[in-house]
Amino acid sequence: MDDPIEIELKLEYDPTDRDRLIACVLLAASGRPSRRLRATYFDTPDFKLDKAGYALRIRTDRDKHIQTVKAASSQAAGLFVRGEWEREVGDDKPVLDEKAGPLSQIFDAATLARISPLFTTDIERISGLIDHPGGSQIEYAIDSGEVRAGARHSRLSEIELELKQGSAEALFDLARSLNQQVPLRLGVQSKSERGYALARNRIATAVKAAPVVLERNMSAPAAFAAIAASCIRQYRLNEELLLRSGGAEAVHQARVALRRLRSAFWLFKPLLQGDDRAAMFAAELRWLAGQLGDIRDIDVLLPRLTGAQRSSLVAMREDRLNQACRQLADARVRMLPIDLAQWLSTGTWRTAPVDPALGERDITSFASDRLDRLRKRIKRDGRGLAGLHDEQRHELRKDAKKLRYAVEFFVALYPGRKPRRRMERFLDRLEALQDKLGELNDRAGEPALFARLGIDIAIPPLGKKQRRRLLDDAEECFEALIDCKRFWRD
Repeated sequence: MDDPIEIELKLEYDPTDRDRLIACVLLAASGRPSRRLRATYFDTPDFKLDKAGYALRIRTDRDKHIQTVKAASSQAAGLFVRGEWEREVGDDKPVLDEKAGPLSQIFDAATLARISPLFTTDIERISGLIDHPGGSQIEYAIDSGEVRAGARHSRLSEIELELKQGSAEALFDLARSLNQQVPLRLGVQSKSERGYALARNRIATAVKAAPVVLERNMSAPAAFAAIAASCIRQYRLNEELLLRSGGAEAVHQARVALRRLRSAFWLFKPLLQGDDRAAMFAAELRWLAGQLGDIRDIDVLLPRLTGAQRSSLVAMREDRLNQACRQLADARVRMLPIDLAQWLSTGTWRTAPVDPALGERDITSFASDRLDRLRKRIKRDGRGLAGLHDEQRHELRKDAKKLRYAVEFFVALYPGRKPRRRMERFLDRLEALQDKLGELNDRAGEPALFARLGIDIAIPPLGKKQRRRLLDDAEECFEALIDCKRFWRD
C-alpha cells in the first residue's frame, strides 16, 4: 500500500461571498489579521522556466522580499531531493546564484540574463488554524485578489485547507460544512498556472487533456488516483469556461473529460471491487455527461442548418445551456469533484481493498493486462463487422474509444523509440477505425436525433454501393488494428 499522503484542498468561491465565508471560518478558528501579499513571477519571454517545470517568484510580505524557486512539475521535482528553494533577498530582483536552487545549473548565463517580470499577484489573505472535533487541526488561508499579466487580469477568490494533524475526513467535513453556508467548487489551478494562462492569452481557451505523469514503478492505485485527478482537472477548467461563456468547445472538452474519467473507472474496475461508492460515482458521471451530451449534439448539427431551422436550434441550445448551468450550480454537481477528491485519497478501495495484492501491483503490469483484455474484447466483438447490427457496431465504437483513452493514460509507461513508434502506429489505426465506426453510427442515429430535436430534414439513405464501401473501409481498419503489434508487450 502507498504511504500516507499530505492532504491539501483548494476551493473556489464567488467574490461576493467572501465576508460570509470569513464569518463561517472565524466562528470555529483562531485567526490572524489579514495580510497583503504581493508577488512577481519571473521567466524568459519564451517561458523557458515554465517549460522546464520551474516557477520563480519574489513575494513581498510586509517589509520582506522572499524569493522562491519551485519545481512546478513532478518530472522536474524527480531530479532533485528538494522541490522548493526559498531565501530572503534585498529587493524585487531575483538573485540567481548557487543558493537559488537548480536554475543556475540548468540554464546558461544568456538565458538567466533574459529572465524578467512576467505577471504579478496581489492577494489579501486571512489565515489561521481550526481545531476540529476529534483532535484534527486544519490550517486555512482565505485569499482574495487578482492575477495580472500586462493588460490582462483575472480575479482570484479561493480558500486553501491543509490538514496539519488528524484525520483526512475532518478536512472534507469542514469543506462540506462551509459549502452549506457558501457555494464552493474544487480549485485545480495554482496562482502561477493562472498567471501563465494570462501571459499566454489562454484564459478563454478550452482545455484539452494533458499528458498524465506516471512512473513505471508506481502502484496501480496511485496511478488510478493520478489519472482520475487529471480528468477532474480537465473537467473543472472547462466547466469554469462553460459557465462563463457557454462555448461549444468548452462543452465538448468538459464532456471529453467526463468520458475519460468513466473510462478510467472501467479500466481500474478490479481495484474498485467492494467499494459501493465507485458505482455511485460512475452513475453520477454518466448522468452529467448526458446533460452536456444534449448540447453537444446541437453544436454538431448547427453548421449544417440555415434559416428558420438554425434559429430554432440556436434557441433550443440556449435553453439547454441555461438548464445545464442551473444543474452545474446545484450542490449535487458542485460537490461531485470534491467528493471524488476525497474518495481518491481515502476511499475503501484504497484503505481496505478486497484484494490487497492488487493494491501492491505495479502499474506497468496492470496496464498491460488491461490493454490486452480490452484489445481481445474488440477483436472478439468486431469479427464480421460488416454483418453486425448498428447497436453492435456502436458498442464496438465505445470500446475502441476506451482503448484509445487507455493508451493515452499509459503513454508514460512505455518510453523508448521503438515502443513509441509502435504506439503511434497503433493509435493511428485505432483512430482510423473510430472514424469509420463514428460515421456509420452517425448515419444510423441521425433520424432518431432529428426527431428528438424536432428537425425536419429529409436525409437520403446511403446507397448500397456507398454503404458497402463504408463497411469495407471499416473492416479494413479493424483488420489493420488487430494486425498491429501490441506496443505494451514489446
